[in-house]
Amino acid sequence: AYTVQGSMGVTVKRIPTMFRALVAKSAGNSFSDVATVIEIETPELQKDEALIQVDYAGVNGGCETFRARGDHAFQGNKDAKDFRLGAEGVGHVVAIGSEVNNVAVGDAVCFVGSGFSEYTTSKASMLWVIPEATPEYVGLRISALTSCAMLEQTGQIQKGEKVLITAAAGGAGHFAVQIAKLAGCEVIGTCGSDEKAQVLKRLGCDHVINYKSQDVKAELNRIAPDGLDVILEGVGGQMLKVALECLGSEGRLLQIGYISEYPHSGEETESPNTDLNVAELFWKSQTIHREKQTIYGNAWPRDFSLVAGCKNRVLDLFTEKKLESIVDESPEFVGLESVSDAINHMLSG
Repeated sequence: AYTVQGSMGVTVKRIPTMFRALVAKSAGNSFSDVATVIEIETPELQKDEALIQVDYAGVNGGCETFRARGDHAFQGNKDAKDFRLGAEGVGHVVAIGSEVNNVAVGDAVCFVGSGFSEYTTSKASMLWVIPEATPEYVGLRISALTSCAMLEQTGQIQKGEKVLITAAAGGAGHFAVQIAKLAGCEVIGTCGSDEKAQVLKRLGCDHVINYKSQDVKAELNRIAPDGLDVILEGVGGQMLKVALECLGSEGRLLQIGYISEYPHSGEETESPNTDLNVAELFWKSQTIHREKQTIYGNAWPRDFSLVAGCKNRVLDLFTEKKLESIVDESPEFVGLESVSDAINHMLSG
């Protein structure tokens, strides 16, 4: 073990030479199939890196499924061994490289990379310094940032527009509802339970459609007879088909995912006939024009410099209590051994 000195010369942390992390021995059919806890050696930091002790990690079932399988952007994992799992999280900086000056030992930070572990490293420039390492900040790092960037930068939402958010009670979805409302839009959200519908109403959603008990297309035609101006779509499958049918003549559809078609258990799901290859649309970030309609696959801004402003906006809105970050606490998942259950819980909807 080694110790780290704080800015006043006081020892603030004793860092172990080994720590526990969730890895995949090799790629497989699902996250649960491959995830295993091992002990790994604490790495020597590069001059521009920080070592973070992880307090809370985010659960992104889709991303982790593709990572575990070695699919699409994670094809390099097909031949990899003992690759780390997890993405975003929050924690505290316990050591920094020799040239790091934007974070200090003891800082609470948001990070992205190998979140399912006791410690992780990150380029210091990629860290968000935050007031405290609470679970609410985990959702801001990817989910809120993505919703903000897609709606405000790619989608260019405007006051008075009718905006549909599918999976609106989900991680990115509940942020998207709030961001669209802050822009002065009329917001429609879909969800799959009365409990989630109540949450959406509390967040200010103007119209809530329970896809399990209501006819989504009929409701959308009633609410927006001239078509929807903007759609943030992350479900895929039949929901995407209906969304496209209800998109206005000059509407923009922003694809954020296609979770209903993810290979949750290693079994491929048949996509409905939309004449779109949704996986290709997403992973190749395609933009498709249909007369005056625009469909943005994986609708992150193509100019990534625009995302920096979204980071500041998300953090400011949260500080000003204009943006709520909801944490799913039922059930609560604690420890690395619980991560597979958490992934399955998330994918179950």
